[in-house]
Amino acid sequence: MEIEPEQAFRRVMSAFATGVTVVSAARDGGGVSGITVNSLTSVSLKPRLLLWCLGDESARYDVFAAAEAWGVTVLGAAEEALALRFARAETESIVAAEMEMFTGAPVLRAGVAHLACRTHDRRVAGDHLIIVGEVVDFRVQPGAALTFFRGLYGRLDDPRTGSS
Repeated sequence: MEIEPEQAFRRVMSAFATGVTVVSAARDGGGVSGITVNSLTSVSLKPRLLLWCLGDESARYDVFAAAEAWGVTVLGAAEEALALRFARAETESIVAAEMEMFTGAPVLRAGVAHLACRTHDRRVAGDHLIIVGEVVDFRVQPGAALTFFRGLYGRLDDPRTGSS
């Protein structure tokens, strides 16, 4: 049986290992939403810019497409449950006890790195919105990273220290 071109493309792209993040932003009317993202990439050092891609059929499209300030939490190897949770629209809410404000952006208390961003640009490309953010603050701590490869989660230890 031949697979559809979209599925074939997805299979090819799954061979590119990525890190796993949760992007978070405040909702109109209160509350904070999170969404699992592995399309995060650095764009520029001066100014510090990064981008991520949001599907136009996402149930959280309106929240993230309109957000001016948002945070990125780079998940650690032991945080697969958070990745799975925020991949589903019905579990998008982040409760106050599991988050903090970091330079004006909500981030999870979990994670091995955090970035506070403000929207720099938005561009439609195919069935996604590319959101470019200016990084206004960042921090990192030791620990193994959660990875995504061929549709499965894994871990990558810090090669400089050999530790998790």
